Amino acid sequence: MKDTERRLNSYMVYGWILIEVILLVTYGIEVAKGERTERYMLYFSMASAIPTIVVFFLYHWKPDWKVLRYLVIAGYMIMYGFVTFTGNTILVFTYILPLLVLIVLYHEVKLVIVTGLLTCSINFISIWFRYEDGSINIHNSRDVEIQLAVIVLCIIGSIVASMLYDQIHRSNIQASENMQKMTMQTIQTIANTIDAKDEYTQGHSKRVSDYSGSIAKELGFSPKQVEDIKFIALLHDIGKIGVPDSVLNKPGKLTDDEYQLMKNHTVIGADILKDIGMIPEIDIGAKYHHERYDGRGYPEGLEGEDIPRIARVIAVADAYDAMTSTRIYRNRLDPDIVLEEIRKGAGTQFDPEVAGAMVKLLEENRLISHEPTSEPREVRETTELLSRVMEKQEEQLAANYMHDELTGAYNRNYGIKLLQETARQGLGSLFIFDIDQFHMINETEGYMVGDIYLKAVADLINSFREKCILSRFGADEFVAVFPRVVTPEHAAKIAEKFHEKLNAKKNEQITLGKLSVSIGISLIEHEKEEFNVVYDRADKALYVAKNESDEGYYINWRDGDDIQRQAEASADLKQLVNLLKHREKNKGGFEVDPPAFGSMVNYITDVAERNHQRVRILLFTLSPNPGQRISVDETERVMAILERAVLKSIRSVDATTKYSATQRIVLLLDMEEEQVHVVTDRIMMEFYKMYDKKQVNIHYDSADLNSKR
Repeated sequence: MKDTERRLNSYMVYGWILIEVILLVTYGIEVAKGERTERYMLYFSMASAIPTIVVFFLYHWKPDWKVLRYLVIAGYMIMYGFVTFTGNTILVFTYILPLLVLIVLYHEVKLVIVTGLLTCSINFISIWFRYEDGSINIHNSRDVEIQLAVIVLCIIGSIVASMLYDQIHRSNIQASENMQKMTMQTIQTIANTIDAKDEYTQGHSKRVSDYSGSIAKELGFSPKQVEDIKFIALLHDIGKIGVPDSVLNKPGKLTDDEYQLMKNHTVIGADILKDIGMIPEIDIGAKYHHERYDGRGYPEGLEGEDIPRIARVIAVADAYDAMTSTRIYRNRLDPDIVLEEIRKGAGTQFDPEVAGAMVKLLEENRLISHEPTSEPREVRETTELLSRVMEKQEEQLAANYMHDELTGAYNRNYGIKLLQETARQGLGSLFIFDIDQFHMINETEGYMVGDIYLKAVADLINSFREKCILSRFGADEFVAVFPRVVTPEHAAKIAEKFHEKLNAKKNEQITLGKLSVSIGISLIEHEKEEFNVVYDRADKALYVAKNESDEGYYINWRDGDDIQRQAEASADLKQLVNLLKHREKNKGGFEVDPPAFGSMVNYITDVAERNHQRVRILLFTLSPNPGQRISVDETERVMAILERAVLKSIRSVDATTKYSATQRIVLLLDMEEEQVHVVTDRIMMEFYKMYDKKQVNIHYDSADLNSKR
């Protein structure tokens, strides 16, 4: 409101000055032509300039003063009265018209009426004097009548224009307020939805918005700037929408990777808001509210005045709310401690001026307090709606994450979880369906044909009456568990029936002419049997099916005959030979089964002693973060990730094995202490790159095996 008053007063004062300048130039020309005297010019200048100068200085002293408009009218009337009574033509009455045009800007009917009454009074007095001196009478009064009619008409027109303008102005204000209210509610809804991701930050954005507004007002921001910064602060944490809930709600200390994810919310937020033109610099608060005055903040490490002022204000408000709120990692701090922390942070974490304003507000108890209040129904309902939309989106993303897009089967990661649960019930059979020569089919027939093959195999597996859990494990491999297929005879019927259906499908569809599938089958033999054990048996059976069986499938089960066991042993030998032939392709270390690890340790340490080399042993241990309960499936997944991280990081001369369900051993040959630290750091880095849930930590210990045994 004050901004509007200041702007209108500016138009009025400078418009008046412009009128004065035009009249002075006009009268100056008349003086030069001899039509007016220099004395008249002096008196006119005094009558017009003195009120103008006085009002001009009053405007600069108090530009939003509402009384100023009446002072302008009064000063103008002094000049108008002078020219009306001293002018040598009745047309001087028209000098009131520019003023009437200006005061319409105020759309204040009372102001127009006051101006009109003063104008009519001056003109009536002027006419009376002229009537008294006989210059006008009943016979030559036509010009006077026109003069009065024009003045009255102009005043009436100005009144009507002011009324219409006022009506339009009020409608615009109402529309603007409604739009601002809707905008505020929308932004509040978004802020609530973001805060809802963390149960400990409910209302955080609204509080930071109000605190930022209070600080900005204390610093002398204009009312418009205060409103803008409140909007900007409401969305300062919008980038948290891109941070996993497991990181936002983690009770313990964040790892380096987790902390980097958390820091990224500033850049994500700025990217979301960068093209929004509704509020100037709306992305500034989101991007820079974690910058520090000493340059040690993020994301860009800006220092001092290089940090946008808006962000410096929000940074103090954000820190204050963080310290005065209960968080997942600590309780709220005592008010005296908070005040001292803000004082200590001035010049390092915070802008000294902004921190000083916050301290003053707190010391004088002028900072807005936040008691729990009910939000407008529209905000609550919209927040709930937006939350549901986000939940549905997350469900859709999860569905996309769980399923293979082409075939509709579960993907490998999610499929393993389901298959593990099914296998541990102790009943059923595990089938591995492998498309023969699939790589060659893709190269010769094209990837589109390969996709047709994959889709056809998945559809055939799902067509059985005996329902299964189907997962795509690789480019050419499907794994299925049939819970109700519990005998070798039943498993064989399923495999034979699959090939019958496949041949029939190939006869119907020419493009499937080269499709061939081998099947390895393993029966689940007892309750809580490990999935990996069952899968390994099926994988050996698949090898036999591809190389030894004419039927296209093979069943691996404990009570099989001597021919079966001989075939399995043959498969094991062929796999081992194949591994040794291609050992140069493995750039990392060796993975050794635990039973053979002891013998390998003895051998390695003996060889190392003879060659005066050192052998170091590392023991990596998995431990849950405080308050976390890790399932067996999750533990196995984490240990598998650790295995990959180790094999990717150690050399070909090193060895590793699983020591327990939560531990892994690594042997390092001929490596100095400094190099050991490099290897362990590399393993830890690779592990945290691949591990996403952040529910556990990995610790390691090391020892030297070269001591006398």
